[in-house]
Amino acid sequence: MDEAVNKRPLTVLRSMVGKKVFLRLKNDHSVYKGMLLNVDAQMNLIMSGTMEYEGDRETVNFNLVLVRGSNILFVGKSEEI
Repeated sequence: MDEAVNKRPLTVLRSMVGKKVFLRLKNDHSVYKGMLLNVDAQMNLIMSGTMEYEGDRETVNFNLVLVRGSNILFVGKSEEI
């Protein structure tokens, strides 16, 4: 957590490119876990090998996902993918 202190959100997101992340969407609170491939200035994310979860249950496996930044509630590092 210390590495994120006093940094801009976009800088933190860009430092996670190439790492496993998870995110929660605002609208339906779906959770996605996968490898972060890219992030742009609007915080749109491209992820690969992405799984969608409802609770602890895997619901859908996506090869490649583009998530609009304005739909994201939060993003974090995931070591357990």
